[in-house]
Amino acid sequence: MRLSTYALAALLGFVTLGASPSLAHADDAVAGEDDDFFKTDDKPKPPDVPDASAFNTDEDIQIAAPIAVEPPAPKVVVPSGPGKMGLDFNGKAPLADNWGPSVVYTTADSVVVELPVLYAVNGAGFDGNAYWLIGEVYADGKKIGEQRTQVMKETVSVKGPSVEFYRFFAPVSGASGVLEVKVSKLAASSTKPTLLFTRSVSYAL
Repeated sequence: MRLSTYALAALLGFVTLGASPSLAHADDAVAGEDDDFFKTDDKPKPPDVPDASAFNTDEDIQIAAPIAVEPPAPKVVVPSGPGKMGLDFNGKAPLADNWGPSVVYTTADSVVVELPVLYAVNGAGFDGNAYWLIGEVYADGKKIGEQRTQVMKETVSVKGPSVEFYRFFAPVSGASGVLEVKVSKLAASSTKPTLLFTRSVSYAL
């Protein structure tokens, strides 16, 4: 079978569809080989720039574990519990002259006097017999105030001390002077109170 000259040229690769036949030679210049991309930078590197080989290592990279940040511990607020009355109960006996009266407030012509009275150390120390605890305040020998507290099983603390805080409002005639406070006990079977103690306090308006 005889082939035409055109078919033979196409078979040998000398002719491509829609293009003029051409041949590429091995010694032909590669397109773009003179571009800057292929050029070697022979400029010396700054001393602080590490060479790429410094990052090639066979050692495993150790990643530090995240540091756990502990929040600050909250401040512990200790509440003031029962019994913390600002009084020293060491060696104190019930219904005794344990603390004196004090002036806690004054006005232009009056004072407020306070007196704590211990009437039971705990529930076991109370005999169960009810009575009246009476507080009185005097100015210049004249009674100007009185308060009564009924002491009974229901008014006595089981575990801690029981205290009555008497507070008297006392009008006074002078800019200074002395007030007298009397504490008495009135038993249920008696009609006359028994004086327990008397204390005095100075005041100045």
